Amino acid sequence: MPSDNRQKNLYKILKAQKHFFSSDEIANYFRDIDRTRIDNLASRISAYVEVFMPKTLKKKKTLRDYKTNPYVLMTSANVMGIDNERVLADFLFNTKFYMGLETSFGKLIEAAFTDQYPIIGENKWTTPIEKETEFAGLEGLSTEEKARQRKNSIWREIDKSVVIGNRRFILSIKSGPNNINDTQVAAMTDAIISHHKDWALATHATYPGSLLLDIVIGISYGTDQTTNNKENQILVKLLDSGFIEEDRESKPGVLIDQTTHTIRVYRVIGRDFWAFLGNPITPNTAQHVFLEALLALVKALNVSRERMGLEDKIEHKIQTLAHALETLQISRGALPSWVIDAYSEDELFWLTKAISSFYDEERSRH
Repeated sequence: MPSDNRQKNLYKILKAQKHFFSSDEIANYFRDIDRTRIDNLASRISAYVEVFMPKTLKKKKTLRDYKTNPYVLMTSANVMGIDNERVLADFLFNTKFYMGLETSFGKLIEAAFTDQYPIIGENKWTTPIEKETEFAGLEGLSTEEKARQRKNSIWREIDKSVVIGNRRFILSIKSGPNNINDTQVAAMTDAIISHHKDWALATHATYPGSLLLDIVIGISYGTDQTTNNKENQILVKLLDSGFIEEDRESKPGVLIDQTTHTIRVYRVIGRDFWAFLGNPITPNTAQHVFLEALLALVKALNVSRERMGLEDKIEHKIQTLAHALETLQISRGALPSWVIDAYSEDELFWLTKAISSFYDEERSRH
């Protein structure tokens, strides 16, 4: 089969699975939930959130920290009817705050969730010991030297690892279905091609009973049909670099090295990601795990919100931002008459705020 057709067919298969919401099915999942584990997860999430969220708020101190795409800003303001500084401040704050939280959620999963799973056996997900050793060697180096050394890292793209029986699973966690970009595709693809044999050799050395290695790309929410397809691009690129499909009919999207047939590569998305965390051997028995994560998060945030008093801090941030936006004004007297005649007050408002994206701060008038 020609390479292009093979790739197109694989994309089609990987995008084919559709998940249907069923209240009865979800009700059944509740029966399998471990309430003690939810309490443990909630406690860990609270501890993480209560440190992380205030730091996120403190990082953004001036208007410069809320710069955004001026072209999208003008379009959004127009469509959404944003016509004053307070409403715009709400919009900018919420957009930036959301983006910051989404980017960091992968760290939250690593910090609070993974070591509570799998639900089978005694071994839990941990940072690979080889990665810890590798990063320990960077201690004492300058930031610049660390950056250079990390380029040579073998384990940089791997976040977590667990051994069950004679198989080791190593996992790269992505926080959402659109969080992998072309640069990350290239980095992950290159890492797998260049290092899958190193990972296998290290596995055999560290865990002598481990004969098999699974390399897994995990996406924490979404479905097969809602990703940006970047995770599938990684698989397709591997088909030309030493990997073949293990069994398209029974294991669609699972690749295996064509030399030893002991190293597999695949991706898990959304519910399948959490089920895989819960039981990498038989994920179908752990379909309820995504609900454990959501329930623990709700419980943790309810407790943390009261402790942190974030509402007042957020309101203060928005008021400060709105005040800063008010200072960005162009005197109508300084504008030519054709501008005043051609553009409405709202349009001049959007224009002024968009112009600010090209400057660091307003020059003092005193």
